[in-house]
Amino acid sequence: MDPINDDGFSKKKQSQYLNEILKSCLRVLETGKGSLPSNETLEALVHFCIEEGNQSDALKISDCLVERIPYSSDAWHIKCLAQVHAHDKANALISINKAKALNPNDPGINITHAMLQEHLLNTEEVLLMYHALLDRFPGNDEVLYALGQFYEKQSMYAEAIKIFGFLVNSEDFHLHALSDLGYCNDCLENYEEALTWYNQYLEIEPYDHVIWFNKAVVLCHLEQYNSAISAYDFAIAIKEDFAGAWYNRGNALGSLGRLIEAIESYRTSLKYESTDVAGWHNLGSTLEETGAFRDAIEAFSMALVHDPLHYESYYGRGSCHDALEEYASAIADYDKAISLQPTYADVWQAKADALFNIHRHEESIICYKQSLQLSPDNIDCVIDCIHTYIELHQYEDAKQLIDSYIIDYAHNADLLYESARVYAYLGDNQVAINQLKSSHSLEHRSIEEIKKDFPDLFSEEDLLQLFI
Repeated sequence: MDPINDDGFSKKKQSQYLNEILKSCLRVLETGKGSLPSNETLEALVHFCIEEGNQSDALKISDCLVERIPYSSDAWHIKCLAQVHAHDKANALISINKAKALNPNDPGINITHAMLQEHLLNTEEVLLMYHALLDRFPGNDEVLYALGQFYEKQSMYAEAIKIFGFLVNSEDFHLHALSDLGYCNDCLENYEEALTWYNQYLEIEPYDHVIWFNKAVVLCHLEQYNSAISAYDFAIAIKEDFAGAWYNRGNALGSLGRLIEAIESYRTSLKYESTDVAGWHNLGSTLEETGAFRDAIEAFSMALVHDPLHYESYYGRGSCHDALEEYASAIADYDKAISLQPTYADVWQAKADALFNIHRHEESIICYKQSLQLSPDNIDCVIDCIHTYIELHQYEDAKQLIDSYIIDYAHNADLLYESARVYAYLGDNQVAINQLKSSHSLEHRSIEEIKKDFPDLFSEEDLLQLFI
């Protein structure tokens, strides 16, 4: 898919053309030989570099432009934009002040000046500043759009929607307004409304990869994953190296259980953005789901190379070591995750399970208790803790834990079954039988399993009665 601009050039060809001019300009700057193109071309190159995320070259070309025409407000404005995208707000403010001094009545320069002061002022002061600009430039859609964007940045989506709704009728800001209306409604969870605006945008500009991406995100919120994948495919067809679209596509495929395709999508996203921690982590998680534990460990390890503080990846890698019965490595990873995020209840439970598997039952109990302190409604952790108490022959402690949960979880077959075991060990066979019958009515177990767990409790006749 190769969209065509009004001038007949495809975006791809235009990009190639500007890249060649950029290389030529950089050679001139490095060698001092040759001549630079026109001012208009230099301006186009700065905007091109900004769009491509090439901040360094954007600054170089904008410097050339300012040196060539030092009394041009447009040149200083463009240099300011290059500095903003290079995250150099201090010098950007100096440049925009020079632009403003040269042309104090330019609305665009005044808007950029206002935007640069947003982080220096409180919300009320910024709003006063924008309203002053509206008074100074009445009926100016550019100022109105800047105010709408400020509301959007402040998460004041309802106020932003009012402004963008007005600008839908603006000749210059119609498409921008459609895009922002889609985004603001998405943030307010008005997903159907967001889709309406994005679809209107795409009817006019069907080759915008960002809007296809945004539409796909909304479709995922609506759990329309197949439609979302199609939208991500459109975004990727327009911009093949769109790492975010490949990553989100992997998430959508995973939600449909299409794990092998999800893995390939994550791998492709990482080809274009190899330092993406979330990409490596989700790749690891999906590989773990398929049972490819060694590959998953490698992916989690890559996530940790790029972010050594990513505790979720320590947990994920530990789970894979656990599945491979490499309990020492698993516990080491769980300990690292806990050191980074001590309130992560699932890791405490996972560590307790690993400790149980290597017969370190006393330590296991400590970890189960910590997990339950953080997540007291985790009945699976409760059952695991009871089972560990039984292994330690600490039946009274097990009974005390059961008594804390049995009323609220009276219909949990596993809790009733472990309760029956505890009462049997305590010698209260009648309660044990009643609990076991209640458990069996909810979830049938084989005679062999019950005989194993209750070797001295039932006669053959009692067992047969249980299964009637």
